[in-house]
Amino acid sequence: MNKISVLLLSSLLLAYPVSLLAGNDALEQRLQRLERRVGHITELMLEVQALKRSNRELQGQIEEQQHALERLRRKQRELYLDLDERMNRLQGGAVAAQAPAVDTPVDDAGSKPGTETHARPVQPSAAQVIGDAAQNPAAIQAEYDQAYAYLHPSRREYKKAIAAFQTFLKKYPASDLADNALYWLGESYYVMQDNANALKAFERVLAEYPASDKAAGALLKKGYILDAMGKRAAARDTLQQVQRRYPGSAAASMAKARLKHMKK
Repeated sequence: MNKISVLLLSSLLLAYPVSLLAGNDALEQRLQRLERRVGHITELMLEVQALKRSNRELQGQIEEQQHALERLRRKQRELYLDLDERMNRLQGGAVAAQAPAVDTPVDDAGSKPGTETHARPVQPSAAQVIGDAAQNPAAIQAEYDQAYAYLHPSRREYKKAIAAFQTFLKKYPASDLADNALYWLGESYYVMQDNANALKAFERVLAEYPASDKAAGALLKKGYILDAMGKRAAARDTLQQVQRRYPGSAAASMAKARLKHMKK
């Protein structure tokens, strides 16, 4: 072998480990880059998981607040119902001992507080009058009292009250207690936050028994419901009607307070 061949062979042998080392370095650098990327992706995944946990916690807090708000709304309406009952005990003047007036305004006909008139735009049929008269008044009163008892603070069985008042109104549409039953039906719906049916009941009180001592309370609750529905202009007008029609009454005072709150 000549010297030139020996030199070439020696050069190749020396260059091989160098190229191998260079290839290993490049591979190691790639592995390091991949490790950094994997580490970055892992960090992002951890951040996403942390965000998901935070979102679940926030969702849970929102649901808790919604439930709390529902309870507060229910409690507020129950307080209105309790207030009606206290006013009944203080003022008296209703047909039934358990269902006196929400307030005792002087109506357009000039009747005095505590009197009970039931003006109806459409008179009941003779069959209805005879049918109701044929019933035992004590039995009618007992059925009414039983329905009203479901609203007592110690019971608060509003669904049962709704069913009982509906049954009473179907059985005794011409009864002197019909306006009271219709009003308390509206109150039961109102506490249950069934605004649509509550509004219908209160509007029936106003249309069918405009001179009833429940009319002021029905008009007041109509204003409350319209406000809850977001119909602020109609609610404001209704509450102002309460003040004009029943000046000096408890309903007028409550309407004034609600109007003041609506301005905020």
